[in-house]
Amino acid sequence: MRNTKNPINSPKLEAGTPEISMAPLIDVVFLLLIFFMVTTVFPENRGLIIEKPESKQSEPLAMKKITFLVSKTGEIQFKKRSIELHDIERLVKETLTAAPDTAVLIQIDRRAPTEIFIKALDACKAGGAKQVGIATSPEKN
Repeated sequence: MRNTKNPINSPKLEAGTPEISMAPLIDVVFLLLIFFMVTTVFPENRGLIIEKPESKQSEPLAMKKITFLVSKTGEIQFKKRSIELHDIERLVKETLTAAPDTAVLIQIDRRAPTEIFIKALDACKAGGAKQVGIATSPEKN
């Protein structure tokens, strides 16, 4: 006969300290990271949004050019970097020193103040630009 009350013969359960395994958690985080990297859509940042004025007499500029963007608020960008009005003259001089046959194109918003356009045009001419163009859109009928 077996003695069930005898502590010597009964099996003992040793409970250790509870642990949470980090391996499955790391796997889940890694899978979430991959999921968000694959499904994320990065917007294409084109810089300033410009509504060009319309023209019936527009022609494409067929030569090498540098372009300045002017927003409706008067912000000026060159190669996707914001610049100040006084920087235009320096940039035109530097470009024309390296490539004298380069034209300057001013892409200005149709709602921009005329004053900022005239100042940008003056800065281009002061920098030595011989050919300055204004970007336009074809006129809609």
